[in-house]
Amino acid sequence: MDYRIFDADEIDHRQSYRLLIGAIVPRPIAWVSSIDANGVANLAPFSFFTTVSHYPPMVSFSAGEIVKRKKDTTANIEATKGYVIHTVTEGWQEVMNASSANYEPDEDEFTELGLETVPSDLVGAPRIKDCPVAMECTHERTIEFGEEWRTHLVIGRVLRWHIREDLMVEDKYINPHLLQPVGRLGGPRYCKTDEIYELHAPYIQPDVGDPNSAEQQKRKA
Repeated sequence: MDYRIFDADEIDHRQSYRLLIGAIVPRPIAWVSSIDANGVANLAPFSFFTTVSHYPPMVSFSAGEIVKRKKDTTANIEATKGYVIHTVTEGWQEVMNASSANYEPDEDEFTELGLETVPSDLVGAPRIKDCPVAMECTHERTIEFGEEWRTHLVIGRVLRWHIREDLMVEDKYINPHLLQPVGRLGGPRYCKTDEIYELHAPYIQPDVGDPNSAEQQKRKA
C-alpha cells in the first residue's frame, strides 16, 4: 500500500491546514457568543473545539487571527470573561455558517442574522433562543501559538448547562439521536449524525464510576 509523506517543516501553512482539517474529523463545532466591553454581542463558529477536563468542566477552542489581530471572539472573551458555547445541530447549519463572515467589531451578528437571544444566567453574553444545548462559560486562560501565523487557544470553565428537556435520558445523559449534532469535515464539507452505534469500553468510565477508586486500582494491578 502506497502512502504520501508530508513533513511539517517542508510544507506551507495552507497545506498544513488542509491536512489537519482533513485528518481530524468529524469535529464538533463551538458556536460561541460573546460581548465586548461596550456590550456589543458577537457570534462565531469554531471547529477546533474540544473538552479539556470533565471535573472541573473545562473546554477549549482555537481561533486564528484576521489581518494580524485577534478575532473578535477572542478579544471579547479576554475583555469581559463570560461567553456561551452552543452545540450546532440539524437545522442550524445555514445560519451558523453565515455567522462565520468577517463582520466589523461594532456589528452585532445576532442583529445582522435575525437571530433571537435570551439572557444568560451567569455571564453577560446572550444565548441563542431555542438552541438545544448551551454552556455558559468563564475565561480561564489563553495560550498563543505560532509567530507568522498566530493561533489563540481559549480555555474556559463551564459554569452552567442549558439543555432542552426532551433531550435528557434518565436525567443523566443527552440523547444523541434527538440532538442530531452536526460535524465539520475538511473544506466546505459537514456531516450529519445519521447512524449511531455503541461500543462498551473494557474499563470503568468516569460517567459510571471512579477510575481512581481502590477497586479500580486493584483491577489495574
